[in-house]
Amino acid sequence: MNFNLERGNPLANAIMMENEFNCIRSEFLSVARICIDESILSVLKKYYEQYIDSNRKLSQIKDIVALLKVLEKRDVLSCNNIEPLLYISNNFLNNPIIQKKLNDYKIYLQNKPYTPLYNMYQDSDEDSEASKELSHKHIYQQTNYSEDEIALQQILLLHISERIGRSWRDTVRYLGLQEYQIDVIQNNHAFDLKEQSYQALKLCISQDKSGNWKLNLIQALEKARRRDLKEFAENLILGFKK
Repeated sequence: MNFNLERGNPLANAIMMENEFNCIRSEFLSVARICIDESILSVLKKYYEQYIDSNRKLSQIKDIVALLKVLEKRDVLSCNNIEPLLYISNNFLNNPIIQKKLNDYKIYLQNKPYTPLYNMYQDSDEDSEASKELSHKHIYQQTNYSEDEIALQQILLLHISERIGRSWRDTVRYLGLQEYQIDVIQNNHAFDLKEQSYQALKLCISQDKSGNWKLNLIQALEKARRRDLKEFAENLILGFKK
């Protein structure tokens, strides 16, 4: 497996990563199709039920290929996150070759260099200025939140950003974030969905002037069809010390 990425060329690196991921997924499926029977598939469907969050989708999953497709659509599995492949391999496959390739890819992900995609678009003055404005903004400056409320925000954002995947874009749109702000965050944190979602949600809270950031966040998650995260947020908010 070759991970010789080109410094300063994020587009080429992204394509290379996607190709490597596709190869690993294909090799994984060639083994998993044989090893994953109906009973194991049922166990996996139960394990990932909270992420799929749709009884209709669950009922349509008839094999491991369909399961991986749904997990990719939910951003649980991607070229930046192969944890589902590792979990299935560790627990249900017995193939050292696949295991080694997955572990090598995981190590690469942990050590990959940061290559900001926005450098590719420096001809656009508007994008450049928007990026500078956002990067110099102090997110919690000039807010009246208590220390406890800021702690709650931090916990919520960390947990939600871990699980929200690409749904963060719809969620922050419902929270009033502008498209240029979304674009800047995506460009500043290219190929890192977790950081994109964290920064976007943090910006939304910092811009909230209504004082109802908790209710607004819950409603946005529901509108974005992330009922699992909506319920998580509700439970955490209710259980958090006043």
